[in-house]
Amino acid sequence: MDGVSPKLLAAAQFYKANFAWDVEIQGNSLLLCLSGGMAAVSVPFRGGEHLFAATAALPRGPMLLVPGAPFRAFALVESDDCVVSDEELPKGVLFHRSPTKALLPPTVTSRGAVQWLREPSPKDRWLPVASGVIAALSRPQWRSHRYPLIRAARGEFS
Repeated sequence: MDGVSPKLLAAAQFYKANFAWDVEIQGNSLLLCLSGGMAAVSVPFRGGEHLFAATAALPRGPMLLVPGAPFRAFALVESDDCVVSDEELPKGVLFHRSPTKALLPPTVTSRGAVQWLREPSPKDRWLPVASGVIAALSRPQWRSHRYPLIRAARGEFS
């Protein structure tokens, strides 16, 4: 491919070979096509903080930081035919499904570089299930609004 960065070509080949991901190069960006049962759940990333980090029940898996307004943390997930409306998601949480495309490193946007918060591992290629990730993100908000006294008694407030 003429005029394409060797760094982008090498990264695309790496993701295809090690994870069988459907990736494409578009201009100066490397894109992950969320297809074949793959999706992503994203949350705002502000001041180095994001909802995934505050959720102990969240399963492990690859996680990206994508610059934007606001920056967002993306957890790659197995879509497991998850059907959820945007209204059912906790505030600020987005569910990205096919035909959406997610930016991958080494893409650099006008707001900064896309980077891994938690890199994928060729030895551990499974993805957490979308419905489980969404449920884990929903639980803390549900408890905090419905049962503040129970949370306080457990020492969950700081």
